[in-house]
Amino acid sequence: MLALVDWTGTGVAKPLWMFFLPIAFGLVGGIIAMVKRAYLWAVISIALGILSLQIMNVVITLLQGP
Repeated sequence: MLALVDWTGTGVAKPLWMFFLPIAFGLVGGIIAMVKRAYLWAVISIALGILSLQIMNVVITLLQGP
């Protein structure tokens, strides 16, 4: 999440694919948990991946402003 914040103040937008990294990591964790038959951990991993995208948007808005 902190990689998307413009710390230098240049105003250059980050690539759009960076917003999909939390979801991708959640899906990978969910797939690994499903292979190991840990279904509860699979659901938790996927949910945290999706939820972290929303948290990332709030953090970026609070740190950088609208």
